[in-house]
Amino acid sequence: MPATFDEQRRSRVRIVDILLAILVTVGILAYILDVLALRWGLSTAYIGRSYPNYLKAAWISLYVTTIAYFIGMGIGFVLGWARSVRTLPLARVMAARRREAVAAADGGSPGAGLFLGTLLVYGIKYYVRRTADAYVAIIRGTPLFVQIVFVWSAVLVFYPRLDPLVQGLLAGVIALTANTGGYQSEIFRAGIQTVHSGQVEAGRAIGLSRWGAMRYIVLPQAVRLVIPPLTNEYIGLLKASSLLAVVGSVPELTTFGRSEAFQTFHIFEAFALVVGIYLLITVPVSKVVEWIERRYRIPGLGIQAPRTARV
Repeated sequence: MPATFDEQRRSRVRIVDILLAILVTVGILAYILDVLALRWGLSTAYIGRSYPNYLKAAWISLYVTTIAYFIGMGIGFVLGWARSVRTLPLARVMAARRREAVAAADGGSPGAGLFLGTLLVYGIKYYVRRTADAYVAIIRGTPLFVQIVFVWSAVLVFYPRLDPLVQGLLAGVIALTANTGGYQSEIFRAGIQTVHSGQVEAGRAIGLSRWGAMRYIVLPQAVRLVIPPLTNEYIGLLKASSLLAVVGSVPELTTFGRSEAFQTFHIFEAFALVVGIYLLITVPVSKVVEWIERRYRIPGLGIQAPRTARV
């Protein structure tokens, strides 16, 4: 269907707004650079010769973040699914099945096998749910800084002969993976639970298995709901990777900037480069997130990423 006049007008206005925003931003940045270089003596020569090294350090930050993010996505999906399963208190299930077993025994039918099987199934579901809850509570209840130091100390104790760079990378990937897995589980849980349970019941009524209902009914809708918060999670994880500076042996962007600042005494220039590169990565990604959210929005449905500050 061809776009209406109003839609075309809104599209043109949006393009003009974007162009004006770019021009204003470039003008402000040029003015700031002029003030810093001419009045405050900013060393543009240092920036010009050093920025390639900062870009290499940024690639290391992206490398560690991306590996941790996608491994954590698998962990988050499993935990989110486990936490979305409804379970009754185990004592209530045991009491109900015990009554059924007694009634079956009075009627002359053996009920012990049914009782034990039901207890096993409900017990596994119950403790899997509680284990997932405990994992998320630990991750969200402790600072990422402490998690990195804890994992790093464990790597130093159990793998003392590894190269310091390998030790730092291993500790960083493990800590970031565990952390983002906990946060992504909340995103997946919210996405799964946003899909109305009546749709799942309708799928089960026409013969779909539990996994079939998840695959054909829940996931197609949940994936569209979780894409924006998952992308925001990647941005948050990239910024959180700066905490790997505490390890020291991983030459990611913040660590490299700190090292350069105190070796060359271009402290302001070094951290200005760090800030600029982070913005160069995160701002375009955030705009992509906004476009994805508009493109894949389901009318009447939506979730927000459950984010608390990483410190």
